[in-house]
Amino acid sequence: SWEEPKMKKTVSVLLAAVLLLALAACGSAPAKDSYTVGICQLVQHPALDAATQGFKDALTAKLGDAVVFDEQNAQGDSATCSVIATGFVSNQYDLIMANATPALLAAVSATDTIPILGTSVTDFASALAVDAAADGSLGMNVSGTSDGVPAQLYADCVMELVPDAKKVSILYCSA
Repeated sequence: SWEEPKMKKTVSVLLAAVLLLALAACGSAPAKDSYTVGICQLVQHPALDAATQGFKDALTAKLGDAVVFDEQNAQGDSATCSVIATGFVSNQYDLIMANATPALLAAVSATDTIPILGTSVTDFASALAVDAAADGSLGMNVSGTSDGVPAQLYADCVMELVPDAKKVSILYCSA
């Protein structure tokens, strides 16, 4: 069965690993003494907060004091996401972590050179209006983890929790 703390830890470790790979792939520049990571989160929400905190915890565990975070919350306003992302680019941060689709879109609009990690984005290719390669890569400075769960996992979970269910409805909102 699905366990929220286990999922948070897994997502956090994946984001940290992707970050380390992204920083290593950003050219042949030598390792830096410190990295500055800008975090743009669309809105305060327990799930988004947990994803951000897990990312910070995992990255701090890997880099210690060599990582500095500038964490900003757009209070649900997409235009504020753009202002935040533009500020990260102006300050030449090493990485932008975009938490939620509007934050990702703002970061992508602000830079094509700074690595961007997204989380809490269901479908990166659709959100960015690009075709993903067969290996899932987007052909741009964006990577991250998806919060989309395949329908079969939902079905398996329902069958495990309510094995006698005859009909099941799953609500979905693309917004």
